[in-house]
Amino acid sequence: MIEPSKYYARQMNGPVVSANAEALDQELTDAKAIEHYLYTLSIDTAKETELENIGRIIGYLRPLVPEGFDSENVLLLGTLPMTQDFDIGLGTVGSNVGGQLSTIQISETNYMSLGVYRKFLKGMAELKRYGVTLKSIDYIARSMSANYTIEWDEDTQDIIVNFQENIGFKNLWILTQLFYRIATAPQVLIQSVI
Repeated sequence: MIEPSKYYARQMNGPVVSANAEALDQELTDAKAIEHYLYTLSIDTAKETELENIGRIIGYLRPLVPEGFDSENVLLLGTLPMTQDFDIGLGTVGSNVGGQLSTIQISETNYMSLGVYRKFLKGMAELKRYGVTLKSIDYIARSMSANYTIEWDEDTQDIIVNFQENIGFKNLWILTQLFYRIATAPQVLIQSVI
Protein backbone atom coordinates (compact mmCIF):
# COMPACT_ATOMS: atom_id res chain seq x y z
CA MET A 1 0.00 0.00 0.00
CA ILE A 2 1.31 3.40 -0.97
CA GLU A 3 1.23 5.97 1.79
CA PRO A 4 -0.54 9.27 1.07
CA SER A 5 1.87 12.02 0.09
CA LYS A 6 2.27 14.92 2.48
CA TYR A 7 2.86 17.29 -0.44
CA TYR A 8 -0.57 17.04 -2.09
CA ALA A 9 -3.93 18.32 -1.00
CA ARG A 10 -6.20 15.74 0.61
CA GLN A 11 -8.66 15.60 -2.31
CA MET A 12 -5.78 14.80 -4.77
CA ASN A 13 -4.08 12.20 -2.62
CA GLY A 14 -5.17 9.02 -4.35
CA PRO A 15 -3.02 5.99 -5.22
CA VAL A 16 -1.99 7.26 -8.69
CA VAL A 17 -0.85 10.67 -7.45
CA SER A 18 0.88 9.10 -4.43
CA ALA A 19 2.73 6.61 -6.68
CA ASN A 20 3.83 9.50 -8.88
CA ALA A 21 5.09 11.41 -5.84
CA GLU A 22 7.01 8.36 -4.63
CA ALA A 23 8.67 7.90 -8.04
CA LEU A 24 9.71 11.56 -8.08
CA ASP A 25 11.06 11.26 -4.55
CA GLN A 26 13.14 8.22 -5.60
CA GLU A 27 14.63 10.22 -8.48
CA LEU A 28 15.51 13.03 -6.08
CA THR A 29 17.10 10.54 -3.67
CA ASP A 30 19.49 9.43 -6.44
CA ALA A 31 20.29 13.05 -7.23
CA LYS A 32 20.85 13.77 -3.53
CA ALA A 33 23.41 10.95 -3.36
CA ILE A 34 25.29 12.47 -6.29
CA GLU A 35 25.03 15.93 -4.75
CA HIS A 36 26.41 14.61 -1.45
CA TYR A 37 29.29 12.87 -3.27
CA LEU A 38 30.23 16.06 -5.13
CA TYR A 39 29.86 18.16 -1.98
CA THR A 40 32.24 15.95 -0.01
CA LEU A 41 34.75 15.53 -2.87
CA SER A 42 38.01 17.25 -2.00
CA ILE A 43 41.42 17.72 -3.59
CA ASP A 44 42.98 16.60 -0.31
CA THR A 45 41.08 13.30 -0.04
CA ALA A 46 40.33 12.39 -3.67
CA LYS A 47 41.58 9.13 -5.15
CA GLU A 48 43.64 9.21 -8.34
CA THR A 49 40.76 9.07 -10.84
CA GLU A 50 38.70 11.50 -8.78
CA LEU A 51 41.65 13.89 -8.59
CA GLU A 52 42.07 13.74 -12.36
CA ASN A 53 38.36 14.52 -12.75
CA ILE A 54 38.73 17.51 -10.43
CA GLY A 55 41.59 18.59 -12.69
CA ARG A 56 39.22 18.39 -15.67
CA ILE A 57 36.70 20.56 -13.82
CA ILE A 58 39.38 23.12 -12.92
CA GLY A 59 40.69 22.98 -16.48
CA TYR A 60 44.13 21.51 -15.84
CA LEU A 61 44.52 17.87 -16.78
CA ARG A 62 47.24 15.87 -15.08
CA PRO A 63 50.29 16.71 -17.17
CA LEU A 64 52.04 14.15 -19.30
CA VAL A 65 55.71 14.84 -19.78
CA PRO A 66 57.71 13.74 -22.82
CA GLU A 67 59.70 10.57 -22.24
CA GLY A 68 63.25 11.27 -21.15
CA PHE A 69 62.44 14.32 -19.04
CA ASP A 70 62.77 12.09 -15.96
CA SER A 71 66.46 11.68 -16.65
CA GLU A 72 69.31 14.09 -17.25
CA ASN A 73 69.69 13.10 -20.94
CA VAL A 74 66.64 14.61 -22.61
CA LEU A 75 67.68 13.90 -26.23
CA LEU A 76 66.39 10.53 -27.42
CA LEU A 77 67.94 8.90 -30.47
CA GLY A 78 65.66 5.96 -31.15
CA THR A 79 66.55 2.36 -30.42
CA LEU A 80 69.95 2.33 -32.10
CA PRO A 81 72.99 1.63 -29.87
CA MET A 82 74.02 4.83 -28.09
CA THR A 83 77.11 5.89 -26.24
CA GLN A 84 77.55 9.01 -24.15
CA ASP A 85 80.01 11.52 -25.58
CA PHE A 86 81.01 13.71 -22.64
CA ASP A 87 82.85 16.22 -24.86
CA ILE A 88 79.73 17.38 -26.64
CA GLY A 89 77.22 16.25 -24.02
CA LEU A 90 75.00 14.25 -26.39
CA GLY A 91 74.63 10.60 -27.22
CA THR A 92 76.22 9.36 -30.43
CA VAL A 93 74.76 6.54 -32.47
CA GLY A 94 76.94 3.67 -33.66
CA SER A 95 75.67 3.44 -37.21
CA ASN A 96 77.19 4.37 -40.57
CA VAL A 97 73.98 6.12 -41.66
CA GLY A 98 73.56 8.13 -38.49
CA GLY A 99 70.64 8.07 -36.14
CA GLN A 100 67.09 9.27 -36.30
CA LEU A 101 65.47 11.25 -33.57
CA SER A 102 62.62 9.22 -32.17
CA THR A 103 59.17 10.62 -31.78
CA ILE A 104 58.39 11.92 -28.35
CA GLN A 105 56.40 9.21 -26.67
CA ILE A 106 54.15 9.49 -23.66
CA SER A 107 53.82 6.69 -21.16
CA GLU A 108 51.97 6.41 -17.88
CA THR A 109 55.20 6.73 -15.93
CA ASN A 110 55.54 10.28 -17.22
CA TYR A 111 52.52 11.69 -15.42
CA MET A 112 53.11 14.37 -12.85
CA SER A 113 53.38 12.56 -9.52
CA LEU A 114 50.07 12.35 -7.69
CA GLY A 115 51.28 14.18 -4.57
CA VAL A 116 52.61 17.11 -6.59
CA TYR A 117 49.48 17.15 -8.77
CA ARG A 118 47.32 17.34 -5.64
CA LYS A 119 49.22 20.45 -4.45
CA PHE A 120 49.41 21.83 -7.99
CA LEU A 121 45.61 21.72 -8.44
CA LYS A 122 45.11 23.96 -5.44
CA GLY A 123 47.42 26.51 -7.04
CA MET A 124 45.63 26.13 -10.36
CA ALA A 125 42.27 26.73 -8.70
CA GLU A 126 43.73 29.89 -7.12
CA LEU A 127 45.14 30.96 -10.48
CA LYS A 128 41.88 30.29 -12.34
CA ARG A 129 39.92 32.24 -9.74
CA TYR A 130 42.16 35.28 -9.30
CA GLY A 131 44.38 35.27 -12.39
CA VAL A 132 48.17 35.52 -12.53
CA THR A 133 49.10 37.16 -9.24
CA LEU A 134 52.17 36.84 -7.06
CA LYS A 135 50.08 34.77 -4.66
CA SER A 136 49.01 32.30 -7.37
CA ILE A 137 52.56 32.06 -8.76
CA ASP A 138 53.79 31.45 -5.21
CA TYR A 139 51.18 28.76 -4.63
CA ILE A 140 52.13 26.89 -7.82
CA ALA A 141 55.90 27.23 -7.30
CA ARG A 142 55.54 26.01 -3.70
CA SER A 143 54.02 22.77 -4.99
CA MET A 144 57.41 21.93 -6.56
CA SER A 145 59.77 23.14 -3.83
CA ALA A 146 59.88 25.59 -0.94
CA ASN A 147 63.38 26.79 -1.88
CA TYR A 148 62.81 29.55 -4.46
CA THR A 149 62.59 33.30 -4.92
CA ILE A 150 60.25 35.39 -7.04
CA GLU A 151 61.99 38.34 -8.67
CA TRP A 152 61.08 41.16 -11.02
CA ASP A 153 63.35 41.74 -14.03
CA GLU A 154 63.44 45.50 -14.71
CA ASP A 155 64.92 45.06 -18.20
CA THR A 156 62.42 42.57 -19.62
CA GLN A 157 59.51 43.43 -17.29
CA ASP A 158 59.08 39.72 -16.54
CA ILE A 159 58.59 37.75 -13.34
CA ILE A 160 61.34 35.21 -12.64
CA VAL A 161 60.82 32.24 -10.36
CA ASN A 162 64.32 31.13 -9.42
CA PHE A 163 64.54 27.72 -7.71
CA GLN A 164 67.63 27.42 -5.53
CA GLU A 165 67.75 23.64 -6.02
CA ASN A 166 67.38 21.23 -8.90
CA ILE A 167 63.66 20.54 -9.32
CA GLY A 168 64.31 18.20 -12.27
CA PHE A 169 63.64 18.52 -15.98
CA LYS A 170 60.13 17.13 -15.59
CA ASN A 171 58.98 19.78 -13.11
CA LEU A 172 60.84 22.53 -14.95
CA TRP A 173 59.09 21.54 -18.17
CA ILE A 174 55.66 21.43 -16.48
CA LEU A 175 56.03 24.89 -14.94
CA THR A 176 57.44 26.41 -18.13
CA GLN A 177 54.61 25.00 -20.25
CA LEU A 178 51.99 26.17 -17.76
CA PHE A 179 53.24 29.75 -17.54
CA TYR A 180 53.79 30.02 -21.31
CA ARG A 181 50.09 29.29 -21.72
CA ILE A 182 48.65 31.56 -19.06
CA ALA A 183 50.99 34.56 -18.78
CA THR A 184 51.88 36.67 -21.76
CA ALA A 185 52.77 40.08 -20.34
CA PRO A 186 54.56 39.95 -18.05
CA GLN A 187 55.86 36.47 -18.66
CA VAL A 188 56.64 34.14 -15.80
CA LEU A 189 60.04 32.56 -16.41
CA ILE A 190 61.22 29.50 -14.49
CA GLN A 191 64.86 28.94 -13.61
CA SER A 192 66.36 26.05 -11.67
CA VAL A 193 69.83 25.14 -10.48
CA ILE A 194 70.89 22.15 -12.56
